[in-house]
Amino acid sequence: KGMDPVIAAPYACSGVTTYSALKKVEKDLGNPIVIFGAGGLGLMALTLLKAMGGKGAIVVDIDASKREAALKAGALAAVDGNAPDALAQLAKAAGGPILSVIDLVGNAQTTQLGFDVLSKGGSLIMVGLFGGGATWALPLIAMKALTIQGSYVGNLKETKELLELVRTKKIAPIPTTPMPFARANAALNELREGKLVGRAILTPA
Repeated sequence: KGMDPVIAAPYACSGVTTYSALKKVEKDLGNPIVIFGAGGLGLMALTLLKAMGGKGAIVVDIDASKREAALKAGALAAVDGNAPDALAQLAKAAGGPILSVIDLVGNAQTTQLGFDVLSKGGSLIMVGLFGGGATWALPLIAMKALTIQGSYVGNLKETKELLELVRTKKIAPIPTTPMPFARANAALNELREGKLVGRAILTPA
């Protein structure tokens, strides 16, 4: 209510996905958190984290241009996940315990680094679906009292909360390209070819 559906639509995808993950670690947002992935989801997470009053995030990405984008979006620091001293860089950037990691990538490398960087009592929230397997040292889960939790999109309550947050905090809208339903296949082709800016929103007319 009171919001253009074209503006609201993307928040029901990338918006609620990252909002739901952040809600799962809401009690720890007073400390820096670590976010793996600085693509669309990662940048959305940075925006929402700020709106939720979080202290900030250290972003991990192997792409230099995405790390730069994360810094411009307000990340406290950006670390190359392929760097041999990535773990040390994360610890230094945090300047204290790391209690929350949100993995928006979800491959063997990111989950391992995310697991390793957590302090005692920390939480690893798995969002990304890249694939692969994890080789965690299982005794450490108990010894460090770690929580490993999956997060897949979100629910209606979180979507309503998010849209209210967008309204009250005046969060800048995600770039959108409205297209009629009849051009759905064209929209998919433009997405594959990298021609779309932001999100394509299919409309009745």
